[in-house]
Formats: sequence, C-alpha cells, structure tokens
Amino acid sequence: MSDLDSDQALIARANRGDALAFEQLYLRYRDWVVEVAYRFVGDRDDALDVLQDTFAYLFGRFPGFTLTAQLTTFLYPVIKHRCLDRIRKRRPTVDIDDLEEILPAPPAAAPAGDVHRRLHTLPAQQREVLLLRFVDDLSLQQIADALDVPLGTVKSRLHHALQALKKSAQR
Repeated sequence: MSDLDSDQALIARANRGDALAFEQLYLRYRDWVVEVAYRFVGDRDDALDVLQDTFAYLFGRFPGFTLTAQLTTFLYPVIKHRCLDRIRKRRPTVDIDDLEEILPAPPAAAPAGDVHRRLHTLPAQQREVLLLRFVDDLSLQQIADALDVPLGTVKSRLHHALQALKKSAQR
C-alpha cells in the first residue's frame, strides 16, 4: 500500500473534505466490520445495520479526526457497542454486562463440529480475545487497545482460552 493509500493519508484527505477518501476507507473496512458485527448479532441484516451505524459514527468524527492506532483498533469498540445496543433492544431484559449470555454463535464460516462446540464453552471474554487474535489477526496490543484493557489482561485471557481449548481437546 502506498503512502497515498494509507489509512492516515485517507483520513487526512477526509479531514479536508475529500469524500472519495472516506469512501475508500469504507470500501477497505466494510467487509471486516460486517464480519465482526455478525459474530455479535448473528443476523446479516443487523450486521449490515451495524456497518451503517459504525461508518455514520466515523463520518461524524470528521473533520478533525485523528487516528492514533490502526483503524480496526478504533472501529472494534464502536462495532461492539453498536451490536450490544441492538442485542439489548431485541432482548431488553438482558444485562449488557453478561456477555456470555448474549453473544451468539459465530457465523457458519467459523470452525465446524467439535472445535465450534469447544469454542462456545469458553467464557465470552476469552472467546472474544481468541477471535480477535486468530480470526481478525489483531496483535495483542491492538486487542488491548480495542478492548481498553491492559496488555497483561489480553495475554491472560488468551492463555486461559488456549489452555481450555487444549484441555477440552484431550477429553
């Protein structure tokens, strides 16, 4: 990717009112946003609505938006909160802090069979870190930034998730 195509360059152009630069950011990240949203909401239409909400939020940050991390790191909490809002509206009696109860199964493209079953035995926070690391290919620091938790917490959650998966595979 050339410097002209970097996220930072596109954001600088969008800050100057270049609508095509914002469109390029949208085209670059829309599929990823939908995939992440679908993991939370389990419904394609809702995931597409979250896509729209997420980019409307991002658009509202211009002009003056400053990116201090990767755009995926910035977008992840936005996606997550938009999804949790949708889930809460669908099931108003659910406590938003109880992620294990409200996070649906990953999409059909996720690992099938026994691995899929074992993945869903993990606590929601461990599953979330595991998916961000191995499905979304975020670094540990990017995950920490996206979840707004210390790096050590991410490492601990990932370690415990991997240990639990390993232990369940041995049964």
